[in-house]
Amino acid sequence: HDLIPPEVRVALGFLTGIGLVIGGIKMSQKKYAVTSQTFCATGVVILYAVTFACRSVYHFAFFGALPTFFLMVLITATAFLLAVRFNALVVALLGMLGGFLTPVLFSTGQDNPLGLFAYIALLDAGLIAVTLRRRWNFLALLGALGTVAMQIGWSDKFFEVAKVFTALNIFLTFNLLFLAAFYFVKRFQQTNPWVSASALLMPFVT
Repeated sequence: HDLIPPEVRVALGFLTGIGLVIGGIKMSQKKYAVTSQTFCATGVVILYAVTFACRSVYHFAFFGALPTFFLMVLITATAFLLAVRFNALVVALLGMLGGFLTPVLFSTGQDNPLGLFAYIALLDAGLIAVTLRRRWNFLALLGALGTVAMQIGWSDKFFEVAKVFTALNIFLTFNLLFLAAFYFVKRFQQTNPWVSASALLMPFVT
């Protein structure tokens, strides 16, 4: 019934999300692992949702395309750090999902392949770092699948003959990135089918 103004709603949302994350961190120190991870994961979801609402539901002036994008990037990076710190796979998955949805939800409709895929490369690098740290090797394949979805979506909407070399350079970068992931996993662990599949997927899609 609009008894609570939109500004107060989102402020309460941000406070709740941040409070849950901080509470999860505090509880982890008391060895309540499941509750800690639940709090952190819920906090991350709330922060994503409230940020999206500020931009797409309430259209606040401060939440332009770039500020909102960088805030979502910050939430994603926080999720990855929490996942590694507390061995919380669900937080890593939520961070990955939010990371790949960020450019889709806040797209301006303009073609900016270098900006888009530079962001995706950083996201994949973060996923690979989490993979190497926690040995959640299937995250590499999920990252590759998310990257492929972005590549296909961009090609379907924006690709034209004049952009062929831009596309090939971008695709080559991801081939090298996931090949590097395969190399490091093989060096520090052992050959893994999930990481191997991600390294094979990229040249196939290219």
